[in-house]
Amino acid sequence: MTTSSTLADQRHLETVLARYFPGSLRSEHDGRSAYGKQVSGSTLVAEFLQFVGVEVVFGIPGGASLPLNDALTHAHVDGGFRYVLTGHEQGAAFEAEGYAAASGKLGCCTATSGPGATNLITGLADAFRDSRPVLALTGNTATTAEPEAFQAIDIVGITDGKATKASFQPRRPEQVQQILVRAYHRAITGRPGSVLVDLPKDVQSNPTAMLPWEEVIVQFDWTVPMGEPDALRQAVELLQTAERPLLYVGNGAMIGDAASEVQALAQEYEIPVVTSVHGIGVLPADDPLNLGMIGMHGTVAANLAAHRADVLFALGARFDDRVAGSNPALFASGAKVVHVDVDTHQLNRVRVVDLAIHGDVKVVLRQVLDQLAANAAPRRSAERFAWRSEIAEIQRAMPIVSYDRPDCESLSHEFIYTTIAAVLREREVADVVTTFDVGTHQMKGAQWFPVSRPRSSVTSGGMGSMGCALPMAVGAALARPQATIIAAVGDGGFVMSSHELDTIGGYGIPVKMVLFDDAHLGMVTNWHSLFFAGRKLTSDRRRDRTRMPIDLQRMKALIGEALDQVRDEDDLASLLCGATLRLAGDEWPAFAVVAAAYGIPAERVHTKGQLRPAVERMLAAEGPYLLHIELDDQAQVYPLIPPGTTPLDLIWRETEPGSGEVIRVADRFDFETGRLRE
Repeated sequence: MTTSSTLADQRHLETVLARYFPGSLRSEHDGRSAYGKQVSGSTLVAEFLQFVGVEVVFGIPGGASLPLNDALTHAHVDGGFRYVLTGHEQGAAFEAEGYAAASGKLGCCTATSGPGATNLITGLADAFRDSRPVLALTGNTATTAEPEAFQAIDIVGITDGKATKASFQPRRPEQVQQILVRAYHRAITGRPGSVLVDLPKDVQSNPTAMLPWEEVIVQFDWTVPMGEPDALRQAVELLQTAERPLLYVGNGAMIGDAASEVQALAQEYEIPVVTSVHGIGVLPADDPLNLGMIGMHGTVAANLAAHRADVLFALGARFDDRVAGSNPALFASGAKVVHVDVDTHQLNRVRVVDLAIHGDVKVVLRQVLDQLAANAAPRRSAERFAWRSEIAEIQRAMPIVSYDRPDCESLSHEFIYTTIAAVLREREVADVVTTFDVGTHQMKGAQWFPVSRPRSSVTSGGMGSMGCALPMAVGAALARPQATIIAAVGDGGFVMSSHELDTIGGYGIPVKMVLFDDAHLGMVTNWHSLFFAGRKLTSDRRRDRTRMPIDLQRMKALIGEALDQVRDEDDLASLLCGATLRLAGDEWPAFAVVAAAYGIPAERVHTKGQLRPAVERMLAAEGPYLLHIELDDQAQVYPLIPPGTTPLDLIWRETEPGSGEVIRVADRFDFETGRLRE
């Protein structure tokens, strides 16, 4: 006889499987084929990935991970998932992170022991800090090996709770299933993050009886925190009575797929929205309620709105120092602050708030919207109209200023981003995912490149990892195959990640690479100029080399003469190498030629007249494409909250681009009265 509690447990399990283990719902490759059989630890891993519904595994094999890689190979050939050989293990970790960020699903990567495992660390730390669910699988020497055996390393000790949310190592094959489910549970519940499972070689190879995954899954708590009813009631009351409410939306809203709820709350109740760098896309870029990014390089309107708000509703945002500044108590100091977060550790960690709500952002907002509707909360009011008018006045008085020079053919970040956006609109391309590396082009992109869909602006926030954009774009392309994928990368970040050209070219992954080349580590050079009297020796990528302009006519003649002497492919390769060597004397390095060497169409531009046709060719190409854009100058990024200061010290812009003379927001806005100065 079936009891009601048994039925309830069965329904709960079915709900958990549908939400967290979609692979289990497949008619084949559902991860159950070996139930009750004696199988190796590696086979258990491959079966688990299929049960979860993993679609792609990124990685590089090695001696200590060969049994695991063989199991992954069988699953790949059988159609269970796809294995992608990457150019570098760091690329594999970032690719798994990009996949997770663009899709909301688990990203997966693998490496061997020793250097293979340690090469994953930067990408895993990045995913940990930016709350992206990534499962890393590493091989290691056998449990019987001595500690200093070839390529043995304590990767669990190095990463656990430091570069990952958690790391585990089964010591016997019969522990593998429990540890895999535990690791996955840690990766995707609460605040998501990266986890690592390290598999000794004998654990990979030795057999054990496979248990049903369901027996292991029910041992864990999969419930979603919903917020305390009394706290929700107080939050609703604050929103109802607020005259100057503001939504501060962070990555938690993206992680929780809460964009539609954020939009409903903002639009139905006339509440302006500011976002962290990871919240970009939660509202359409052209929505009048979207004030843009807040913080160090955010809009003046976004930063002043936080200062002027009487109720600040923080949704999955962690009051990062790049937002709240060096003294968090001064951030939104005049507001009643409500903080909704799925991670209790984040509540009152940085900014002490008036009301802390432990809950999933989507679940909490649904309840808030229901209560507002039930209370017949006013959707329009004179106070809200005045609040929006106040912000609009600030926007008109202190907009983000373009550093493009209309009378000059030299290219600027602003001109490049607006041109790409215009061509995308003309081609009616709506589904675009853009990955941004770290630096000047990243912040200029946040300011000038319109993003109107969730999970469509992917970058490194908490770690600020250069070299992330190319591999993240690979992951995004495999997660969202119908989308147009653009990787915006600076020359410094490109050098750090160019190993992934091997992945992009080898598989023909349709990543459109836009390379901003100012021959410097641009943001670092900016700070050298701002805070270190322009001493930029350590960020000059040309290493103070003198450029050697090419005599084009002579080069054409020499190449023509050399072509007449070519007898075979080796001679042709030598000729092309010689021409590239000469080109590198003027251009350092010849990035477009590097991409072409990997079978990727590429071109270089350096004037406005060249840009639009090149962008059109890039977007029309079916596969990957590199557009190498030479910039004449290093561009400062304003607005700017200088490091170590607070939002009250916000700088609006330079008087003239490159002048070094700045206009502070306090020169135009009275922080005490909350009014623009005459």
